[in-house]
Amino acid sequence: SDLEKTNLTIATVPTASSAGLYVAQRDGFFRQAGLNVRIVSVGSGAGVTADLLNGSIDVLNGAYAGFIEAEVHGAGRFHILADGYAGAPSVDQIVVTPGSGLSTARQLAGRTIAVNALNSIAALLVSSTLESQGVPVSQVHLVAMPFPAMPAALKAHRIDAAYLAEPYLSQAETQIGGEALIDVNSGATKNFPIDGYVATVSWCRRYPKTAAAVAEAIDRGQAIADINRPEVESALHQYTTIDKQTAAIMALGDFPTDVSAVHLQRVPDLMQSFGQLKRRFNIAAMTNPVGS
Repeated sequence: SDLEKTNLTIATVPTASSAGLYVAQRDGFFRQAGLNVRIVSVGSGAGVTADLLNGSIDVLNGAYAGFIEAEVHGAGRFHILADGYAGAPSVDQIVVTPGSGLSTARQLAGRTIAVNALNSIAALLVSSTLESQGVPVSQVHLVAMPFPAMPAALKAHRIDAAYLAEPYLSQAETQIGGEALIDVNSGATKNFPIDGYVATVSWCRRYPKTAAAVAEAIDRGQAIADINRPEVESALHQYTTIDKQTAAIMALGDFPTDVSAVHLQRVPDLMQSFGQLKRRFNIAAMTNPVGS
């Protein structure tokens, strides 16, 4: 009853990374905290960051790289309420078609690889993984392409390989017999932070008790998602277009239950190493208590 705001809109891309949010909604954790939450689906977090800044949405689940870029360029100041998703084995892979003749990372030199967006987490994961295999990113051609379009592009040989995340990875395996060439969850990008739940600093200062309640409810959902796969499968089928068959076979990442600045610092550090940031960015500024 003492919450400053009770009717909220949370925007998210409807994929497996949002499972903790969906569990929190379905199991009533927001309602128990006194919140009436409306979840809206968006194509990408970057595409609706402006809506977060103008207040038409309250919280956005999006890739950390996009928020860091926006803050560095002065678009706004953001606070991470809850961690969302981190990589795990078989969740994000570079895929080729059967009979492509590609069997090693080194054979990707000179080839075209699709990612869902340039200057993104996907591009960072591909670049880091290739360089760890002795293939400088300057030797490949990265092109931007929506995940759903990648299987057809692979089959038509318009691209040589594609970075695919779940559930699109499992769908490509089913649709075209896509074969995993490299798992990007290794080395410098093992268990890499992908996305989180973010609000603006001004919003958190205006509604501090509401912000705390949102964070607690999401963390409760995350805790269940991290250990209860049937709950995740059921929630994804209810709130997304992921069908039951895909939900049952797809690999899942990790659902952290707290915000660790040490863990999240890996994102801006990798961005800097590949030239997306000109100087070091301290992500603790986005995780410290608002007002500190």
